[in-house]
Amino acid sequence: MHIAKFINRLGVFMRKERLYMLLLVFILLVNVLIALPPSMKGKARKDKQTATSVKAEREGKSRSEEGLFMKREEVEKILQEKKILALIFSLTSLLILAILLLGIVIDAILVSLKLSRKRLDIQTNKVGVIRWNMWDVAKVVILFLFFGYVIIIIESMLSGIFPILKDDNFRMIINSTVLDILSVVFILYFTVGQYKEKIVSLGLSLKDFFKNVFYGIAGYIATVPILAAVLTVLALIINFTKYVPAKQPVVELFLKEQNPAFLAYTSVFAAVVGPIIEELFFRAFMYSALKKYIGIFWAMFITASIFAVLHTNLVGFLPIMVLGIALAYLYEKTGNLVSSITLHIMHNFSMVSFVFLMKQFTV
Repeated sequence: MHIAKFINRLGVFMRKERLYMLLLVFILLVNVLIALPPSMKGKARKDKQTATSVKAEREGKSRSEEGLFMKREEVEKILQEKKILALIFSLTSLLILAILLLGIVIDAILVSLKLSRKRLDIQTNKVGVIRWNMWDVAKVVILFLFFGYVIIIIESMLSGIFPILKDDNFRMIINSTVLDILSVVFILYFTVGQYKEKIVSLGLSLKDFFKNVFYGIAGYIATVPILAAVLTVLALIINFTKYVPAKQPVVELFLKEQNPAFLAYTSVFAAVVGPIIEELFFRAFMYSALKKYIGIFWAMFITASIFAVLHTNLVGFLPIMVLGIALAYLYEKTGNLVSSITLHIMHNFSMVSFVFLMKQFTV
């Protein structure tokens, strides 16, 4: 009886959400086709490309790789030769040390508040009970993936007419830009459009703007010591296991790309635009919906886990997860997306700056 009732409800649901079911089937079929063994011709082409790639790597170590994995003696030699770079490197090291010490102080204050059972009251925006749900979040994900594949198909069709579409870096940043814009449209459609929610229900409020910016800055400084501790442990494990983690595509882009205009756009996108869109989806949209079903703690944990999985490889999972938890915690405490966006921008800006600093060791 219960099984029949469940099947009946499932049938009604699938008929009601037929469009999204079809889009999901399309996404699954595309992934199945991608996973299928390549034809002999395709395999030969792939093997040839792989051989070319390996040869290029062997003929001279990638300059970007040298910049990230140089020995201490090599770094010291370059710093002796480039005085300005040495000054920047020293000032950066002092700044990091100062942030670490200040972060430890902030963390100590937060721990003392927790132990004394005092509440950290930094709320600047009251978010009421939201009406969107996890199925709405799933719909946005389905639409995101569907249009992602559609864009790739269109680019493949137009690559013969527009050769620039064969450039991996150009395609990556264009795809990200278009999909991020679509993500905002989808989220606003389901929240403001379908459920008639006010924009502040997403934590988007300029009230106490500078106060929230301050909370974001303080939140990032407090997160840095934790990130440093996690990265130190990971570095020891990597050194012990001799494991060489793969570099992220975006890091490769920054290290290898030479076009100033393209680098400027990519930097702004990675350091500012990306964090805004991601906070809107992960914290304001997904976290808020998930919290209704499983509570604050598990909503933070799950959204941070998904955030980490989608952003990095196995080695970077824990640091990004720590960042995701900090972002969700700050959003929960303030109720304002400006605070978590500020924290996220500071982190991404720091990472972009670090990559550019490392790039100077290769030029």
